[in-house]
This record gives sequence, C-alpha cells and structure tokens, in this order.
Amino acid sequence: MKKYLHIAAKIIFSLILLLPILGATGVFPDATRNLYNTDRAFAFIQMLTDTGYITYMMAVVHILALIALWTRREALAALLELPIMLNVVAFHLVLDGGLLTAGASLADLMLLLNLYFLWVNREKYAVLLRPATM
Repeated sequence: MKKYLHIAAKIIFSLILLLPILGATGVFPDATRNLYNTDRAFAFIQMLTDTGYITYMMAVVHILALIALWTRREALAALLELPIMLNVVAFHLVLDGGLLTAGASLADLMLLLNLYFLWVNREKYAVLLRPATM
C-alpha cells in the first residue's frame, strides 16, 4: 500500500510541475484579475508575467525536477522545488489572502507533496547538513 501511495504522490507532483511548463509554452491564457483575491497579488503576477524571465526559469527548473523525480533522484527533485514551493506558498500567504483560499489549494498540495518527498529522503540530506571537516 505504501508503494502505491508513493507512486500516486509522484504522479500528482509531476502533474503540478507540468503546469508552469505548459504556461511557458502559451497553453494557458494570460492571468486575469478574477483569479486572485487582492489587487496586489494580481499586480505582482502581472509584473512577473510581463518580464517573462521567471516563467521560463521556473519551467526549466520544473523540467529538471521532473527528470530527477522519474530517474530515481527524488531527493534532488525535492531540493530543486523547495525554493519555488516556498515562494508560491509565501505569495499566497502574504499577497493573496492566505493558504486557506481556493486559489492557494494547489500551492497547499505542492507544499504537502514536497514536504513528503523531503521527509522520505531525509537521510540523503544528512551529508549536506554535516559541518565540513578540514
């Protein structure tokens, strides 16, 4: 049963990671004000969209994380996604009305899945957290 839950978590996480990749290719329409709870949140997203830089950088990181996730490098995938996930959660928490809003549900799921993969692979991070010896 645990194996099937793990596979389901990988599939759901992969689908979430595909969204920014599809967004960078123009599959989704531009964001509109009604998708956000505050004007500040929409203005922030508009600024990011107008520059285009973040959209493509996130797509590249998500592609790398997807490759890592499905080539038995889940620990790497979770670390690659950690800064993006923290920024998405912070955006909803600070600018978009909180983590319990409808718009934050995907961010909440991303947070839970990333925390799951970080926890499952916690032993692999021990070497990163040890002080360097000279």
